[in-house]
Amino acid sequence: MRTLLQMTPVRECAATACSFNDRGCHAPAITVASTGDAASCATLVESSLQAGIAEVTGTVGACARVECTYNTNLACTAESISVGPGVTTSDCRTYQPA
Repeated sequence: MRTLLQMTPVRECAATACSFNDRGCHAPAITVASTGDAASCATLVESSLQAGIAEVTGTVGACARVECTYNTNLACTAESISVGPGVTTSDCRTYQPA
């Protein structure tokens, strides 16, 4: 069984308008959504408020892209992921269709 410390880290986030992004993702766990053709970060919050926990590097808590190579039982098994512009402003760039 994996623990929170072993969850897939968000290695890079280029979603600059997100409140959780301050030179890296600081959301304890993000959700990768299944919206149309996008594997977007559903945790994106566009606000002027600083969010998250400064000492925490974000991880993938859940992934709804069941057809992704790295998805097992809605959990991400990639070594790490990158989030940034794609179909939306916050797509999982590591997403690979099976």
